[in-house]
Amino acid sequence: MSTPADRGRNKIQRQTPVPKKWRGSTLVSAIVAALAVLGIIAYAWHSHNSVPGAAVATDVQPTFPPLAKVGSQASPLTLKAPLDTITSASLAGKPYVLEIFATWCPHCQRMTSVLKALQKQFPDLTILSVTGSPYAKDSTPDSMIPESQQDVDAFDSQFKVTWPTIYDKDLTVARSWGLEGFPTIYVVDKKGKIVFARSGEIKQRVLADAVRKAGA
Repeated sequence: MSTPADRGRNKIQRQTPVPKKWRGSTLVSAIVAALAVLGIIAYAWHSHNSVPGAAVATDVQPTFPPLAKVGSQASPLTLKAPLDTITSASLAGKPYVLEIFATWCPHCQRMTSVLKALQKQFPDLTILSVTGSPYAKDSTPDSMIPESQQDVDAFDSQFKVTWPTIYDKDLTVARSWGLEGFPTIYVVDKKGKIVFARSGEIKQRVLADAVRKAGA
């Protein structure tokens, strides 16, 4: 409970004016802080809604459905790799990792190291990477270069990819499975059900836990 003396001190504190220089300094600090927050929001929005490496406007990027839900049955696959055709039937009975990537994406480039480590950790695990962007890494706002098998081959060579990477010209996988950013990674169990679905860079230990859950 406050005493009369306490109430008197509180009244004095409320009536004491804030020096002008303090008010100015506080105002400037508040403005700087607000601008910083707005900058972070703008950067996050731009990063999520544009094509990195090419600064491509969102109105030229295809629209994809949201990620397929964990627990749902994986959509059918028919992937024509350079040396083989991979289908849901050929993958049946074993877990696998499906990555939807873009050759221009720096996150996808860094994820190659994670996936190589995962492959070393689980030698029998099937990993597949499928393109999900129609644009090559050298695209610019004034010159949209279509993705090609040659771009995928160059990506494989540069980052020493050791699993099948498939050029999906019609983006059938991204359109049927769902895509929210690059890379998007799914882990599918032996029964063909999705046990993990996430976009962005993912740590090896997180993927390893999902692969174990899938039955590897």
